[in-house]
Amino acid sequence: MAHQPQTGPSGGQSLLTTEVDVARDWLKAAYGTSLRMRTPAPHSAFRYSRTTAGSLSLSTLALPTEYSYATDPLGAVAITHVMGGRMTRECQDDATEAVPGDVLAISQPHLPYAGRVFSAELRAVTVPPTLVQEVAGRPAGQKTRPLRFTRFTPVSPAMADHWKRTVDYVEQSVLALAPGGAPLVVDAAARLLAATILAAFDTDARPEPVLADTRDATSETARRTVAFIESQPQAEIGLADMAAAAGVTPRAVQYAFRRHLGTTPMAYLRRVRLAQAHEDLVAADPARDTVTALAARWGFHHQGRFAAAYREVYGVPPRRTLAAT
Repeated sequence: MAHQPQTGPSGGQSLLTTEVDVARDWLKAAYGTSLRMRTPAPHSAFRYSRTTAGSLSLSTLALPTEYSYATDPLGAVAITHVMGGRMTRECQDDATEAVPGDVLAISQPHLPYAGRVFSAELRAVTVPPTLVQEVAGRPAGQKTRPLRFTRFTPVSPAMADHWKRTVDYVEQSVLALAPGGAPLVVDAAARLLAATILAAFDTDARPEPVLADTRDATSETARRTVAFIESQPQAEIGLADMAAAAGVTPRAVQYAFRRHLGTTPMAYLRRVRLAQAHEDLVAADPARDTVTALAARWGFHHQGRFAAAYREVYGVPPRRTLAAT
């Protein structure tokens, strides 16, 4: 039995086959790997699924056999959760073995790597290194050395569990509910994963503070950033974009908002988008529009948090505003 890849919504793909040659060819085409694979047990199936949305992708792979591989640099930050079986991987001078429950960064994004997989079920997430560096506070467009992991496993078991819960949330509550028409939700999910990578793993992504960051944390920096945010709240805006618009570093923007506005740049962006969602609710048709869809339009993917934030500002739940229109 063999099924050729099927394409689903939001960039989804899947494959199911019992034929080892089909599985081998698929892996080579999908990952550009040099691959050696043993024949699996009779009637056992290779399963692969992948969902891509915006700059992130989530994949699951199960192959009931042993295989080894070598591949060129991914050019992406890839975090793998071993759900069954075991695997080993090597990148530069680091070799890591992982068993069920383990989480690891698969490689340095800019270096080749190799490994062996033993009847494993794997769940992998990839995000661009530039997004991780941006969330870490590196200025947009600044020439920097490639992002490097200084440790390929999470800093603690608690952070490994936090990574798994975050991926579950993004997959089940964001990607499953946010079609291609909700780019702000997908962008927020990608930034959430990037921030979780920074929290869970040791990297060299965060820039060192410099004296200019404090010097540039002026009221004028805050004013220029506010004007930029309010001019295009519907855009996929990150901290690096704000800093570029203000002509300073991301850290200077953060300092300026804390010093002069008593908040953070991203919190201010959420406040502006909440106001836009309120305007949409006031103008909506309750027979056609929903709170969920209108919230997603402005990047709010967690309905409970959206409702709580809305009620704190406007004194009523969002559904009441919609019903009153």
